[in-house]
Amino acid sequence: MPLEHQGSCGFLRCPAEILDLVFDLLSTAELRALGLVNKDLCALVEPYVYSKIDWTWRENHAPPPITPLLRTIISKPQLAARITSFRFQSNPACCWEWNKFAAQKISIPVAELHEFIAFVQRTGVPYRDLWTEQLSNGDSDALLALFLAHLSNLRYLSLDYIFCRQSRIIQMLLQSAICNPGMYKLPDFQHLRAVSFHPYDDSGAPYTALRSRGQSPLSQSLVLPLFYLPKIQRISAAVENTDTFAWPTDCLPDPSKLTSIYLADIREANLGSLLSVTRNLRSLRWTWYYDAGVHDAIVVPIVNLDGIAAALSHVRDTLTDLTIFAEAPLGGGDQFYPAVKMEGSLRTMVEFDKLKRLQIPLAFLVGFAQDTTKRLHDVLPRNIEYLSLTDELGLQNNDGFFETWPMYEWQDFALLILLRTWLKDWRTYTPHLRSVSLVYDELDTYQGEWPPELRHQLTDLGTQAGVQLDLVEWRRAW
Repeated sequence: MPLEHQGSCGFLRCPAEILDLVFDLLSTAELRALGLVNKDLCALVEPYVYSKIDWTWRENHAPPPITPLLRTIISKPQLAARITSFRFQSNPACCWEWNKFAAQKISIPVAELHEFIAFVQRTGVPYRDLWTEQLSNGDSDALLALFLAHLSNLRYLSLDYIFCRQSRIIQMLLQSAICNPGMYKLPDFQHLRAVSFHPYDDSGAPYTALRSRGQSPLSQSLVLPLFYLPKIQRISAAVENTDTFAWPTDCLPDPSKLTSIYLADIREANLGSLLSVTRNLRSLRWTWYYDAGVHDAIVVPIVNLDGIAAALSHVRDTLTDLTIFAEAPLGGGDQFYPAVKMEGSLRTMVEFDKLKRLQIPLAFLVGFAQDTTKRLHDVLPRNIEYLSLTDELGLQNNDGFFETWPMYEWQDFALLILLRTWLKDWRTYTPHLRSVSLVYDELDTYQGEWPPELRHQLTDLGTQAGVQLDLVEWRRAW
């Protein structure tokens, strides 16, 4: 359909593809300024201005303009349909102040508040009185939930972990909208393709888990409804453990398009329950975690390798990329890292024929005790192409308090022997292997690790075997 007054601006005669290239180069402020020129340009830039909302709330700064935007999309519902991506992050000065930061109130003018409350009452949800009460208090959870309740065309959602921690209304909203579609006047979020409630970035480096930052995982009631979204492709979240795992509805989810998951803190048994419904999963990143301050039947200082193997078996026929991190950090006032031990084996992982990329703590494959008679090819997937071995859990039990639990004993020379045993005949066991990376912590504790002579031997081993061997240093974000 031709635009009005097209002749008044030659720029508007350009093909849509050219206009797209131009608009992609402009900032949001520039797009807004362009939209003020005339109605034709306003109609063209509007999808770009509203399609992606990306906000960061910094400490000692005013909150992002969520109230004015809500006022706008309530008066012009067509604009709400333009929003396909919403990202709301925070930037407190100190991670220990996250809870205090997230509890900040957002002022809502009286006129807007009445309009917001009226909308909540029209939804018909059973918790609308609590919702309106929290709106009146200026709670960010209630205001964010109200904003989400207008986004019928949302494709990508990323909420900062600290706001999710206090997300009682958002949690109930997602359950109502996703698990009971059509029952209330809410969007069903059926267009959502990617959801992130994760506190970590996507760099692929090992991370310090949540509790070591004074935080705790998110409620399963917030995360589990996401698995019922028919178009969901990626989920990223830190998830709590429960003694009795239960899906929010009587029917099991069937996220057939879900191909990528990043889960933190959830332990072996609960992990298996989640993976049991992911029949097409290709990429999994998971953080095994132990907190010495938690005393229950699930968060225990034992890496249940048989349990991990059983959980992963649900996706053995589809998984191509697996990353496992491991964290058992210092507790408050502790001088030594808590003792952790391995039980069982990951030997069944040899049969994971689709797995091409693997990053995993060395201890998960060969234990803590330095035993060069162990063979990596007894546990590595036979079609593996890229392998990264990390030294995570390398500081556990280093005070020797649990005398029957071994400390992490693997040293550089012993690891070199382990690699040499495998690589002298690697084509028999892992014929598609391309590269191996040894990822080790650059803490002062490990000064002198991989001296020049051993680095030279490692390089020679890679050359002789015809496999790229790399040493990768990383620094933990304590």
